[in-house]
Amino acid sequence: MQKARPRLLANSHAPLGTSLIELLVAIAVLAVLSALAIPSFASLARQYRVNAVTEAFMESVQLARVDAMRLGQDIVLRRNTGCTASLPTTADWLCGWRVFADLNGNHQPDAAEAQLQAVDLPPGVYLQSQGGGSPQYMTIDRYGQVTTLGQRFAVFPAGMTAMDGQLICFSTGTRLRTVRNAKDCDDQPAS
Repeated sequence: MQKARPRLLANSHAPLGTSLIELLVAIAVLAVLSALAIPSFASLARQYRVNAVTEAFMESVQLARVDAMRLGQDIVLRRNTGCTASLPTTADWLCGWRVFADLNGNHQPDAAEAQLQAVDLPPGVYLQSQGGGSPQYMTIDRYGQVTTLGQRFAVFPAGMTAMDGQLICFSTGTRLRTVRNAKDCDDQPAS
């Protein structure tokens, strides 16, 4: 019996790797694809941050409502002022906010009043009070209702306007909704 001989390829001297030119072409293609994709990723990241702040603010409002009814007293959401961010107006909530039980009705967190929550605003997102009531705080009464109707807050990316973000609208004492890409809570979203 004869043993089968291994077959040799026709061109057995060919290298089995990639050439420098093939590698450079692949890198160039990846660079072009990355350059096309980065702007859309940046836009998605901005929108994610706006959505995260909007959800955190709405969660704080819900917490305040529940605690106001549970404790039978006013709960206040008040803007923080002690951060490194420049606060151009009293309507800017760039440092975040705190939620506390307002025992004496002065809308200020005092030593005897329990702080229920403190939220810091991440960089790159603006939160601004835009009408209705005080621009520095919002009060929820013991029935879980916002005491000043028509309040709204704009959440938008830094360097842009409220039209590029979302409005958080309080249309009745308990109704809370968001509107995207609009100047006012009654506007239809811009297309």
